[in-house]
Amino acid sequence: MTPQEAIALVDHLLQSANKKLKLNDIQSRVILYAWEGYSYQEIAARLLYEPDSIKHIGAKLWQTLSQIIGEKVSKQNLQAVLRRYQHSSAPDNCIQDWGEAIDVSYFYNRLQELETLETWISGNSTRAIGIFGLGGIGKTSLSVKLAQQLQSQFEFVIWRSLQQAPPLDAILGDILPILTGSSTAKNYSINALVEQLRQKRCLLILDNLESILQGGNRSGQYQQGYEDYGLLFARIADEPHQSCLILTGREQPRGFALRSGENLPVRSLQLFGVSPPVCQKILADKGLKATLWQCQNLVNHFGGNPLAIKLAATTIKTIFSGDIDAFLAQGNTVFSDLWDLLDCQFDRLSPLQQQIMYGIAINQERATPANLKAEILPQVSGRQLMEALQALADRSLIFDERSLNYTASTSLMLQPAIAEYVRERLLEK
Repeated sequence: MTPQEAIALVDHLLQSANKKLKLNDIQSRVILYAWEGYSYQEIAARLLYEPDSIKHIGAKLWQTLSQIIGEKVSKQNLQAVLRRYQHSSAPDNCIQDWGEAIDVSYFYNRLQELETLETWISGNSTRAIGIFGLGGIGKTSLSVKLAQQLQSQFEFVIWRSLQQAPPLDAILGDILPILTGSSTAKNYSINALVEQLRQKRCLLILDNLESILQGGNRSGQYQQGYEDYGLLFARIADEPHQSCLILTGREQPRGFALRSGENLPVRSLQLFGVSPPVCQKILADKGLKATLWQCQNLVNHFGGNPLAIKLAATTIKTIFSGDIDAFLAQGNTVFSDLWDLLDCQFDRLSPLQQQIMYGIAINQERATPANLKAEILPQVSGRQLMEALQALADRSLIFDERSLNYTASTSLMLQPAIAEYVRERLLEK
């Protein structure tokens, strides 16, 4: 049993006893560090808590678990008790295949998002869910954590990455033998997969959806040769079955937004940045002590992007000797690793979208659709401009104060780090 599996099991046990009992972030971290053998003193130092507070949190948690399991649980015997319980209660028909899923031992908050997603899935009426957001925002981690916590509700849990852009035939040929329990089947078709999803309750996660989508002016378009993925997603979304498909990506595939809604079997979650307290925990795990004020500045600059914060932490340690204020004061915070991350997203944009990004970065105070068209895009039609703006919004690259309602007076904005990157890129041109 891995630490993350132990955390998922404890969370499941708490909820099975009382729906209102859910692990919070600090309890999850206490379990993780206790599992790895750290003392309460060491756990408190890592989490920036008082040792007595951590000891109280742990004691209360062990007491609750003891009541649920019916066996004395302590920090010392936690591993043994949970392994025994898992072995005695594991369903015989639960099959899991995690593919290239990442380790989420260090999972930062997202409790509200997890609760929302669990609610959507637990009702057994949601056929497809999309988790979308900027690169590095935490979509992959969230999908793995969610699958771990919900695995007991499914006969199959299958997690696959599309990062290498495998053809759909390869994905079908990989997944169907797991569902059928046979490697000799010859029918690896969309029909065969949908039929399996009807017969069995399967949680299927496909990560890095953007790898099979085109860049350019219209978001959500499939690359040539990958259009059959759209047929598969449409059938899973439209036809009744007892399974659930989760897609993660930097943008929604064509037709997904049209099918999704609050009372529909297709749902969509836009993932945003983490809060300053979560940023503080990320930095603590990297060996940096930060005040909430410093974390607020980092969150504001990087849009709360966990990967950008981790990259910044490495730069702060290696270049600034751990001095966060010095890092913030030097101005240019788009360092090489973050530059590469933003390059990957900027290079997917069409020339028109890139021109819009330049225009917004240069003068955000006057960056309204009307001003963009009048001052830098006079030859672009209103339809083309609105299409490009919507595509940038779908890719989480622009936002406005009125929830992206693009009226003529809407002021468009970029996150500070993205604006800095775009200005630097323009200067290089």
